[in-house]
Formats: sequence, structure tokens, C-alpha cells
Amino acid sequence: MNDADARFSSVIVPFRKIARGRPAAAAATWLDRANGRVREYAGRIAMRLGLPGAIRDTEIRDALTGQELLVRVSPWFVKVCVDGRDYYFDRLTGRFAGTGAAINPPSDLRSGSAR
Repeated sequence: MNDADARFSSVIVPFRKIARGRPAAAAATWLDRANGRVREYAGRIAMRLGLPGAIRDTEIRDALTGQELLVRVSPWFVKVCVDGRDYYFDRLTGRFAGTGAAINPPSDLRSGSAR
């Protein structure tokens, strides 16, 4: 091997094998750990089969940033609203379906009082 070859040669160092599991909480029982592993494996199988994830209606207000996140589930779509911008996903496939803008009613209509 000449000097030019030595400059470009490299040594491949293999990474150590990483354990698949995550450390359990200090107070976790064997039942807690088994439940976590079953949930993880079921989730991996669902991902391989391409099954959509489950989500429920929720409303989250972040006090630190002031962001507002709203999730609504309908028979056809899952709507995720972030600060007034709507994002629609197909309920069965989870594919992105489009965007829209939230129309907020005046505060007196939201509170339930009518004129």
C-alpha cells in the first residue's frame, strides 16, 4: 500500500449492540414491565400491519407558549387545530387530507348567551 492509499483507507469500528428495552421506573412491578412490553409489541405489530392509531377528542392549552391544540374525531376525519389552523387526516388510513382555517364565533356565542 502506498502513501495515497493509506490516506484514504479507514478502519470500520462497529457500534455496540443497543438493547431494545427501555429502563423501567424504579417502583415498577414485574406486571408493569410485562404490560409495557405487551403494549410495545402490539404497537409494533399494528405499525407493520399499517393500522391507524387511536386518538380521542382533546383540547390542550400550553400556558408557557400560549399555543392551543384541539383534536376532534368525526366519522370521516380527524381534525387537528393548532392556533386556528385546521389539519385534516383520514380517520381510517391516517393520511393527510387537507387544511383549513378555523372560524371562531364571537365570545358571546361561545359562552352560550345570545342577543
